[in-house]
Amino acid sequence: MPTTPGDLADDLAAAVGGAEIFAVYQPQVSLESGSIVAAEALCRWRHPRLGDIDPVTMIGVAEQSGVIHALGRRMLGECLDTLAGWRETGRDWAVAVNVSPMQFEDESFADHVAGEFERRALARGSLVFELPRDLPPIGDDAVLSRLHLLRGIGVEFSLAGSGVEAPSPELLRRLPVAEVKLPGELVRAAERPAPAWLREQVGVAHAHGLRVVAEGIETLTHLDTAVELGCDRAQGFLIRQPHEEIAFP
Repeated sequence: MPTTPGDLADDLAAAVGGAEIFAVYQPQVSLESGSIVAAEALCRWRHPRLGDIDPVTMIGVAEQSGVIHALGRRMLGECLDTLAGWRETGRDWAVAVNVSPMQFEDESFADHVAGEFERRALARGSLVFELPRDLPPIGDDAVLSRLHLLRGIGVEFSLAGSGVEAPSPELLRRLPVAEVKLPGELVRAAERPAPAWLREQVGVAHAHGLRVVAEGIETLTHLDTAVELGCDRAQGFLIRQPHEEIAFP
């Protein structure tokens, strides 16, 4: 019998507390030193009957069913435990976690994150929330106050890239972001020398004191482009594929 969206929603709700849900981590390296400085946590769902569920499908089901709040808290706890483990073994890395706009609409979200972050006595800047560029409630004063509350305790925010236009100065002033990400499809499609509009994206971010992360680096040519653009960090399959193992050399 085919699986319906309702079936998937029920399965996901049941899976949130178990081993079917787990994180894989993709390292980010500093383009200055070549060292790992952070890792992006990516949520995965290994369904016992259907196998690996596509992440886009999983998040869509979670948002439509409301399971996103429980899923987000589960992933946050797992990632913060991982981060604490890195610290104990001398790995001074940050962990980047994707956040759904729906989570910021939850009045208890910021207080929950603050409590979990402070309970583990984590260093400022060690937790990064990745925000979509088109975050729907971005003009909501209540949402912005939650962002600033979290920024005040040391949580950083990364703004996802989107299209050929640089983020507007108004958006960068309004949001307490620390970095901007260049989408992999833009970096991979760029000719050499890099086009002016792509250099502008990096320039706008740097002019606002933000670091720039180039995503989707798959070849040495892509890496050369990121370096030419003046990006600060890079991630992608050339550097390391996402993996459950966290003890990167």
